[in-house]
Amino acid sequence: MFQSAARGMYLLAAVTLSLFSLLFIGLSALTVFEGMVALDSAALTSAMLDGVGMIVLAIAVFEIAKYLYEEEIVRERELRRADEARRTLTKFLTTIIIAASLEGLVLVFEARTSEISAIIYPVMLLGVVTLLVVGLGAFQWLARRAESIHVDPRVSEADEAEEDKRSEA
Repeated sequence: MFQSAARGMYLLAAVTLSLFSLLFIGLSALTVFEGMVALDSAALTSAMLDGVGMIVLAIAVFEIAKYLYEEEIVRERELRRADEARRTLTKFLTTIIIAASLEGLVLVFEARTSEISAIIYPVMLLGVVTLLVVGLGAFQWLARRAESIHVDPRVSEADEAEEDKRSEA
């Protein structure tokens, strides 16, 4: 019963996030349209940059919804193996890295149109993105090493059986 409730919650979250993603895209189109109607190049430039930022956010939100749907509803696995965990975490972090780097670029362009002192925030965001990429690379390297360690299947099965007994008690 709890499994069904959890799958229902994941499905509800995935559908809600997908709808939010669509709303962000619609809102970005409306923002750009309002900038065009204003007949002011500065307003249009600002509206377009805001629109790009919202579309990037929409893509990130949709990717999270897709991740929830694929990993928690369709596959419903517990990530017991190191390669499964590595692939799942890599996919998720890659989405975050792409969204954050695109947002950093949008902020750089916005800072270019305003005061130059505003450039510090996009630079900091791009620095954090760089650290995320380095961290993901380190994780990949460590995970691949962990995957190459041979585990005796008999010991592994005994550990799983013992863990199942503990969770039932």
